[in-house]
Amino acid sequence: MPAKPPPPLFPPIHPTRRPKCLHTYASSPSPPPPPPASSSSSLQRLINLSIPFSGTHSLPQTQHAIDTDTCNVLIKSDTHSGSHLRSLLVFTTMLQASIPPDLLTFPPLLKSVARLFLPDLGLSIHGCVVKTGSDSDVFVNTALVSMYCSLGRVGDARHVFAEMPERNSVTWNAMITGYVHNRRFREAHELFSRMLGSGLDLGEVTVVTALSACSHLGALSQGIWIHNYIESHGLRLNVFVGTALIDMYMKCGVIDEASKVFQAMRVKNVFSWNALITGYAMNGEGEAALEAFDEMIMEKVKPDGVTFLALLCACCHQGLIDKGRKLFVGMEEDFGLRPRIEHYGCMVDLLGRAGLLEEAHKLIATMPMKADAAVWRALLAGCRIHGDLQLRELAIRKLLDLEPENGENYILLANLLARDRRWTDVGKVRQMMGKKRMKKDPGCSLIEVDNRVHEFVVSDRFQRKGLEEIFTMLAAMKRELKLAGYAVDTEMASYDLEEEEKEMAVMHHSEKLALAFGLVRAQHGSIVRIVKNLRMCVDCHTFFKLVSEVYQRKIVVRDKNRFHHFGGGVCSCKDYW
Repeated sequence: MPAKPPPPLFPPIHPTRRPKCLHTYASSPSPPPPPPASSSSSLQRLINLSIPFSGTHSLPQTQHAIDTDTCNVLIKSDTHSGSHLRSLLVFTTMLQASIPPDLLTFPPLLKSVARLFLPDLGLSIHGCVVKTGSDSDVFVNTALVSMYCSLGRVGDARHVFAEMPERNSVTWNAMITGYVHNRRFREAHELFSRMLGSGLDLGEVTVVTALSACSHLGALSQGIWIHNYIESHGLRLNVFVGTALIDMYMKCGVIDEASKVFQAMRVKNVFSWNALITGYAMNGEGEAALEAFDEMIMEKVKPDGVTFLALLCACCHQGLIDKGRKLFVGMEEDFGLRPRIEHYGCMVDLLGRAGLLEEAHKLIATMPMKADAAVWRALLAGCRIHGDLQLRELAIRKLLDLEPENGENYILLANLLARDRRWTDVGKVRQMMGKKRMKKDPGCSLIEVDNRVHEFVVSDRFQRKGLEEIFTMLAAMKRELKLAGYAVDTEMASYDLEEEEKEMAVMHHSEKLALAFGLVRAQHGSIVRIVKNLRMCVDCHTFFKLVSEVYQRKIVVRDKNRFHHFGGGVCSCKDYW
């Protein structure tokens, strides 16, 4: 009996209007013809192009052998061998020789255009597709969808997809994958739901891509449905599917299920191990990450740079200083892996959070490469925790020098000045941001309730219509938590607000809105899971700990840096984040 499709994760997204660039396809001229020349000259050029660099294919030196089929063979061969420029040259010479392209010409050609990232040429070839009447072919249209997604023109890809008279599973995969690769995860899941409704069976490529979208959205229910589909339809738990499941469960904070999938996999590669170790690290299970690494070495799987980055993050989240130092040195001495800048950044973060700021600064000074903004931001985080004013000012200066147009750096500076109550300087920074038209990314939180993902942004506090029950719940929560000792921390609120306005601004952070919604709508006793795009602030962290105790609910929050598992008034991070 076929599995019942899950309900749509989001409201349906209607096809976008026809992009302007597509209006011109039917009337776009073909590439301009070359100056008059003998056909034999053009054919000879085509013959010359067919001479391979490695001698892998040849062409009979006769004019009669040069036809569309021959050109198609050359284009396909060059594309598959990675000689993408040669593929395009064959097509150009083909047009100059008045050899018409057909349905088999375009798929490999469009792949070469995508690999070379030539959007203008892609548009011209699309025009050629339309003029030759090839735009009704499912394979050509699928190649167009894939090309536009690779070029970042997702709207054009969606338009081609929407107008296709016929689609197969490869077409759906191309569009869903395109959404995921362009970080359009909501659209990916909406399309995935539509694919299920079309009656097509899901293949390995589809489930891996859909699981990736679930991972980023924190859509656990949908991920579980896909896992059940894999088991009920006998799909192989190979390294691709298994690794995607591990990643999904870990990024939804369900560590035990991820471990079960890993144990069930017959074949594991370095990517599978990395997904497991990274998952343990981000969920605050540093010891488990280190134990998994030891098992990985015993299984004779060679670690890579990602493995050590995950291990260093695990040490950073747990404050394992000595173990982190040993791993950092050992990755080159024991495994021949030279640390990259992200490994140095993780070590700086580890040392800085532990208060070893001078050692962290010395490490930056002795790095074999120039420190980037992420490294200085890691040092700044340590200075902010431990109050080193001198290094703090050095770090913020370096940040502003490296990224003078990044609004996040000015927000950091303004927050540091606010902490020191230097309100005049805070005003100057805000004024400078206004002149440069810099904006901070608004806080955004996602929560899945009843198989639907709901999004809350900090600006929702200004739009109460339709959210009355959430604000009513939030007010009730505040009253109850005050009885348990809660006091709103307004230290980092905007300096130009009255105290009451500061409290309201902090109380309406997006994760608090999502939490109130979860307590109102989610099934009683269920775990509330929230995904936040920014780092969780101190006040929200305190608030969530108290809610977990007063309301006796387990809460899992994934913020920009790590997971927080709240329960019984404590957090898995042990307030070390």
